[in-house]
Amino acid sequence: MLTIAGPVILDLNTQRDLLSTDGAAAVFQAEKLHDPLRKLFVFAQRNQVPVISTRFSHLLTPGRNSSMPGGRGMGEGAPGKLICHPTAVGYQKMPFTTLRRRREWPLDCGTDLPVDGFRTTQQYVFDLPSLNLFECPRLDRMLSESTAEVFLVAGMPLEWTVRTAVLGMLARRHKVLMVSDCLGMWDPYEGDMALRQVESKNVEWLTVEQVGDRFSQAARLRASRAARAAARAQVRMATAPPASTKLAMKTAKGRGAFRV
Repeated sequence: MLTIAGPVILDLNTQRDLLSTDGAAAVFQAEKLHDPLRKLFVFAQRNQVPVISTRFSHLLTPGRNSSMPGGRGMGEGAPGKLICHPTAVGYQKMPFTTLRRRREWPLDCGTDLPVDGFRTTQQYVFDLPSLNLFECPRLDRMLSESTAEVFLVAGMPLEWTVRTAVLGMLARRHKVLMVSDCLGMWDPYEGDMALRQVESKNVEWLTVEQVGDRFSQAARLRASRAARAAARAQVRMATAPPASTKLAMKTAKGRGAFRV
């Protein structure tokens, strides 16, 4: 069991083929996601927040009219496109989504995990065989056997991997928070349908700025101090004598002693 005291960022498929404007399968308005994602990873670097990243490897995208989970697909449609080939530039993650202390796990059927967890590594990068991240056995084991304060979900595509990740994490009884300005989608209609499904689960949404305000080391230190102060106040109230006893003690102290 891997226990993490603070938040963990779940970074989904922030690769060149999806985020570059000339990528093989760029998401809708990809250029608008660069700045928020950069801020999210700067926040992670400065506050030593663990990051679990995924990366498509030799993926065949869904066809234009292919059936999407919960979507408007009409069955078999136009063939998809082959993206994120390991030998192509589009396979690489965007430069601002990689941390110095990282470890990459190639595509295999292994389930072993490092015993030291995130003590020596801040970012793990898992290759995915499909749009469903839980079909990667090693990643599935890490997400199933880990406990954290909250998982901050960012990445793409919203109508496929992001939705599957959120529903799967909730089924595993994890607390999930969506970073709203760090989510990308291929199709605006399908993305909106995915948003509605996720919102129906009462998942909390925050922007990158709000994430920094809540989970930065300074904010967590202030919250810890406030919690300790509140605990001390409760102890003082529990151990303090009743008001009637205080009054009796004060009255007895002021009487003094008299001789007859």
